[in-house]
Amino acid sequence: MILTYKRSWLVNLVILVAACTGMHAQTEEPTPEISPAEAPTPILQESPAPQASSTAAQPVEVPSNPITDAARFLAGLPVADNSTLAGLTHTERWQAHASAMNSAFAALDHRQLSNIRIWRSGFLAPLSAGSKTCVYYFGGPDFLYADAFFPDCTTYILVGLESVDAIPDLRTVPSAALDYTLENIQISLNTILQFSFFKTKDMREDFGRGELKGVLPIVFVFLARTGKVIQSVEYVSLDRGGQLIKPGSAPHGVKVTFVDPSVGTQKVLYFFSTDLSDDGIKSNPAVLRFTEQQGQANCFLKAASYLMHEGHFDTVRSFLLNDSLTIVEDDSGIPIKYIPSDKWTLRFFGSYTEPINLFKNYYQPELRQYYETSSPKTLTFSFGYQWNRHNSSLILATRK
Repeated sequence: MILTYKRSWLVNLVILVAACTGMHAQTEEPTPEISPAEAPTPILQESPAPQASSTAAQPVEVPSNPITDAARFLAGLPVADNSTLAGLTHTERWQAHASAMNSAFAALDHRQLSNIRIWRSGFLAPLSAGSKTCVYYFGGPDFLYADAFFPDCTTYILVGLESVDAIPDLRTVPSAALDYTLENIQISLNTILQFSFFKTKDMREDFGRGELKGVLPIVFVFLARTGKVIQSVEYVSLDRGGQLIKPGSAPHGVKVTFVDPSVGTQKVLYFFSTDLSDDGIKSNPAVLRFTEQQGQANCFLKAASYLMHEGHFDTVRSFLLNDSLTIVEDDSGIPIKYIPSDKWTLRFFGSYTEPINLFKNYYQPELRQYYETSSPKTLTFSFGYQWNRHNSSLILATRK
């Protein structure tokens, strides 16, 4: 995603996001540099009047339970007839929400996710099989892309600045507030479904209003839309040694246990809200200690605001380099000069000319040279801040 952190010199950081963790103030973000004629259609333009769906809801094909039903309701997916939420899906507003979400996710799968699955099968899967953990720092609640690139993992560790708030019983939420919640979910998802990352400033605003706050509603939507069955949600904290403890102290987090019916495997997703800057880690290294205890991981970095290109995120950069078996990133993640070819096997995909204008100061001549001399494979999906796939870069590093 795009993060805007307060730095020693003022930089307006951010465009649209896919992951976020950082530190203090966040500033205004620009619109993406794409042609309007090429841009995908947003989920929600201006809160269209609700219309009943002309197609009857299909039977639920996953086991029903109260948590999964809540996730499916928010995601615009049908719930079981005997679900306590079934009556809420009969309204025109929910049916319009379901129709909009179905269209948006179908378009996303066609344009992005199906192509990622093909790429992963050919290039990433044989290399990432050595670890069942995906570490996605600076990514906010973006389980969607973590699952697309690393579906074989059984543990996902997501870290951002966004808050973790409990989801209320949807039956107790006033109907007007519930309608607003559905609309807010669509608005919150617009940028990641169009451009593959969240916009940090918008996340802070979108996730902080309405009856359902924080990252969990979006995590629920992504779990439901990827066919997962949620078994439990546990609010947690970490002690300084990285051990899970009862909620209360920072960092605040959530543990979501779920089953992936496609493989019949139980998995777990952790999200922690914390500051990954050097000062933040010095104050509380709990997330790094917790991650370290999971063993070597598959590291995923996308639209990471070039934070690790500066001197304020040295600790987390060094940690990820030491802790990772593979690294999948765009040019905004770990600078290529810190991933030496004598320790890592490097493969390059897409193209690299220069960062978008907002981040033009982070041009990497070493990366440009790699692209000019390595005959990189073409990307069939966009990745990172470059919305157009023809301008996107993807780096795959595997520890030797």
